[in-house]
Amino acid sequence: MTAFAAPAMADEPADPAVVESAPAAEAEAAEPGTPPAEEQAAPPAEEPVAEEPVEEPAEPAEPAAEPAPVEEPAAPVADEPTTEDPAAEEPGATLAEAPAAEAPAESVAAGDVAALIVPPGEDPVDKVTICHRTDSYSNPYVVITPAANAEVGGQPSAIGHGEEHLGPIFYPDIPKHTEWGDIVPAFYYNDGGESDPEFFPGLNWDAEGQAIYENDCALPQPPPPPTMKVEYTTCVGYDGDDPSLTVTLEGLRANLDYRVTVSNQDGVVDVWVIPAGTSGTVSNVWDPIPGGSYTVVFEQSIVEGVWEVVDEESFTVEECLVLDVTVAAIGCSLGYDGDALVSLSGLVVDEEYDWVLIGDDYFAEGTLVAEAESMDVPFGDLAPGNYLLEIGWPAGEEPIVLADATFFVEPCPPDVTVTVTQCPAYGGTGSAVVHLTSLVEGLTYEVWVIDENDVVQGGVQAVVGDATHMADVEFTDLPADMSYDVYVYAPWEPPGGMSEWGEVDYWELNAHTSFTLDPCPPKPHEPGKPATPAGLAETGAGGTGGLLAASMVLLGLGGAALIAQRHRAAGARTKE
Repeated sequence: MTAFAAPAMADEPADPAVVESAPAAEAEAAEPGTPPAEEQAAPPAEEPVAEEPVEEPAEPAEPAAEPAPVEEPAAPVADEPTTEDPAAEEPGATLAEAPAAEAPAESVAAGDVAALIVPPGEDPVDKVTICHRTDSYSNPYVVITPAANAEVGGQPSAIGHGEEHLGPIFYPDIPKHTEWGDIVPAFYYNDGGESDPEFFPGLNWDAEGQAIYENDCALPQPPPPPTMKVEYTTCVGYDGDDPSLTVTLEGLRANLDYRVTVSNQDGVVDVWVIPAGTSGTVSNVWDPIPGGSYTVVFEQSIVEGVWEVVDEESFTVEECLVLDVTVAAIGCSLGYDGDALVSLSGLVVDEEYDWVLIGDDYFAEGTLVAEAESMDVPFGDLAPGNYLLEIGWPAGEEPIVLADATFFVEPCPPDVTVTVTQCPAYGGTGSAVVHLTSLVEGLTYEVWVIDENDVVQGGVQAVVGDATHMADVEFTDLPADMSYDVYVYAPWEPPGGMSEWGEVDYWELNAHTSFTLDPCPPKPHEPGKPATPAGLAETGAGGTGGLLAASMVLLGLGGAALIAQRHRAAGARTKE
């Protein structure tokens, strides 16, 4: 049936005959036994039951007398147009031409309905079109055409189709979890080939049920559906207000459960459940919500565990922009030659931003035009010390400070080398010149030399760095034949001894190197004095070579004296 836009929720699929029900109605309407749809529902059921069977002897009266008069309006009323006018065929043609989708939507009462399905007449039928209950509150019935014996099920007072759909007719305020029933018209059927047809009085086949049936199983006056209103905020630039979502539900009925599911690209954000017992208007706020693509689904339930979608809305929320800034110093500074790199993200292209850079003894400001969403901006000519960078937006007299960062530019450590002057002569001393480079302008450095005996030689000397960043310090009268260590030290502090813009209030600069002095040259020879024997000169005062040579000389002299005495004695004896 094209008159039903919602999907059928019947226990069994609709028979193809449902689609053909309009032509079938036309054929039945052409027969004398079937009244027009409007005439059938308009008069009370009891009046034609009492009068018409007497006036129509051609039809058997016994089948018409078996059911209660209220339950069987179809058979007596069907006799009425038989003797009146062949124009009874016209409603059949009208029904065939009626648009399937428009007629139920325009209906407000059973008498105003241009029905596309009509109840059976007195002839036995193999199939019967019924209003089959669903679990949907908005579409409580669908049209199906099961076999007639399936509806009877062998029980004159009950139906065999499902047999659980025996509840009352659906109405808008039906209590939650109530199993409403099918709407089945009265009809005749053959039971096992018997000669006389059997009669089924119908289910929920009263005036209300007939009005729904004749409206193609749609409620003639359906309840107005609830409505959902979705309101959300989104960010533009850096307004500082996080996005939020407000959902308002109106027209709620106390006999239904409701729920609202909020989802985004990451999954379900939240489920808001409104239990039965709530009516009228309710609302809920989600604040804040992250940026993203959202879907809000509004559902209702009359049968436990069965939800049907009432409304659905999708939208996109722009998250507030967040400006981020980091700053890193590059290298060190000797005075006003330090560098830093500022990294910005979250910029709006072509937007202008104010910036302010403040240091311990520094101030600069300007305007930056964003060329991309992220940028690296260098800063130069920075002195050693602490700095604060602030980024403001929008550019103007009173911009909002969106981001800030502090950083520290280190003073450069000194470099030290030594030039040594060795001891020039015997008994002399050496000297050293300490060359200092990479000195921070204006910073005072202390320099001292310590010998291998931990004696400070020449005291502690001080030097102040200047624009050349170099200085020489000389140490004289250094004992020869000794090693030395050179130390350089300078403490850095911000102006006033404490920084206003950072956390570094003290920084030590140190340097160290070593050198060695060789022994002095030996003592030179004095003219006019006998030369010292080579052995003595070579051995020195503490050697044994000289003593050995002297003893040999003495031994030689002693031998000569002895020989002389012997010669002298021999001569004396000769004279005698």
